[in-house]
Amino acid sequence: MAEVKSADAVVVGGGARGCSIALFLARAGVRVVLVERRTIGEMASTGTGAQVNVTAKEPDHYTAMSLRSAQMYPEFIASLGEPVFLQQQGLLFVTTNPAELDTFRKRVEVRNRIPGLEAELLTPAEARSILPALGPEVIGGYIARADGRVDVLHLMGALSRAAQRAGAVILRRTEVTGINVAGGRIQQVVTSRGAIATPVVVDAAGVHVPHIGQMIGLTIPVNAEHGHMAVTQVVPPLLPIPTQHVAQWPNGTVTIGTTNKFVGLDNATRPELAPPFIKEALHLIPALRTVNVLRLYAHLRPLPPDKLPIYDKAPGVDGFYIAVGHSGITLCPLTGKLFADWIVDGRPDMDLAPYTLSRFANQN
Repeated sequence: MAEVKSADAVVVGGGARGCSIALFLARAGVRVVLVERRTIGEMASTGTGAQVNVTAKEPDHYTAMSLRSAQMYPEFIASLGEPVFLQQQGLLFVTTNPAELDTFRKRVEVRNRIPGLEAELLTPAEARSILPALGPEVIGGYIARADGRVDVLHLMGALSRAAQRAGAVILRRTEVTGINVAGGRIQQVVTSRGAIATPVVVDAAGVHVPHIGQMIGLTIPVNAEHGHMAVTQVVPPLLPIPTQHVAQWPNGTVTIGTTNKFVGLDNATRPELAPPFIKEALHLIPALRTVNVLRLYAHLRPLPPDKLPIYDKAPGVDGFYIAVGHSGITLCPLTGKLFADWIVDGRPDMDLAPYTLSRFANQN
């Protein structure tokens, strides 16, 4: 690939957010370069439960934001020009705990304030009619058909190739080592493969967003949440839709997750953390007790302190945008549109006030 010396915009980070932003920018005619220090989707984007999860998001404005992105998914996938498995028939949340069932009742009531969400509380019989493999101790649950899942491995490949076909340049295994600012404006991104002159930088580097922000003197609070996923052998059809963090995929494997720990930027697999979440899966779905786990892997999710995204422009530095948060897969289609509109037209087409960096200004 010829050396890239200039661009209209540089996106830092090749996860779901970064690739979607690069795609939408390229389709808008922007000369965009995406810089990824590893490979596309290698961190959180391909290491998660792959859920398009609306009902787990709160407060209401975040639920509505997630719903809008989920509703974009079918057209978004179709536009990539490659087959990517997408299922939007709901995520079944069930419990064996009466106190948690009360929490589910309240959650359904709150979520149904969002037009178009339509969450439904389920009796044990109704839950088993959807997923017959549920264990006998399940006492109920809920489902919302807006929820779903997507094959993230195929998604990330298709997304990056679509961005390239649209004109984006993707620099893999390329590290950003500096960002030059002059007169309060972005001037240049310095990488391990040379400098790129540009007026716009989008910091979508996941758990490394704070490191990129420091290059312009900006503090961005993002925690690295350590999570695990287990992958089983191929088994006959058992789970028509996912429940909790357990899902069966078209190839017959089952994925089981997850852990939620804060251990810094160490993404090493820790087998000692696996038993609790695997035990929960076996409790809910007893048929899994005879299934072998073939692989256990870990990943790091970027998580701001209040668990909401940070979608903002840097104060005092023109041309620097921040795109980070949990749920990059759920928000993937909408994120690309929002930032492309912002960069090209001067503003996103929805209110991002709840997601500004300034909300952390008075926190110690």
